[in-house]
Amino acid sequence: MIDFSRYDSFIFDWDNTLAATEPLHIKAIEKALQEMLQYQMNYDDCLFFVGSTSAALAERILHKLDRDDVSAEQVSQRKADILRKQDIHFKLFPGVQEFLHFWKGRKKLALASNSSREFIERSLAYSGLRKYFDCIICADDVEKRKPEPEMFLLAATQLASDRNRCLIFEDSTAGLLAAQNAAMPAVLVLNPGNPLPGVLELSQPMYSWPQLLQASKGSCKN
Repeated sequence: MIDFSRYDSFIFDWDNTLAATEPLHIKAIEKALQEMLQYQMNYDDCLFFVGSTSAALAERILHKLDRDDVSAEQVSQRKADILRKQDIHFKLFPGVQEFLHFWKGRKKLALASNSSREFIERSLAYSGLRKYFDCIICADDVEKRKPEPEMFLLAATQLASDRNRCLIFEDSTAGLLAAQNAAMPAVLVLNPGNPLPGVLELSQPMYSWPQLLQASKGSCKN
């Protein structure tokens, strides 16, 4: 199990790591693709999209359809517009709120998400989790999203923590690669219904939130 004493900061992904919000993004990009390309997403598209970006998925589909009359950025912008107008309803994964509550005040906590700040702030207000985070890094704050390391490095800087003292919690290939590219330790969070990332190292730590919560309580005994 993880030795939490090695870290002074935790950095969390949001979508499908803390909250089951990926269906909201899928619904929005699916509608954008139908409107602009008359394209119906399939299962492989959904797997690719998880942990990726709307623009990356659109680029892939545009290439598959041999279309150049619409840009990936236009599809991504339309998806963002649709998502902004959607009502948001989702659940936190079991153990998430308890884990954050346990460590608030014991560690510095940050959120680092490929989603827009508008969506993240709306989601945090809905879930009641905003109070737990010392800093929030979103797609709006960086030039390059995950799997590039910029987001995690910026979070470490804002937390005034050495990168080796930050532990990252992720659910996707893009997030794990971003942590690797930043030379920062990471945990793959195993949540109900989440697909496993396509590429995993044998040494990759993998735990559910209930397991992480149990380990947290054990680490602070005495």
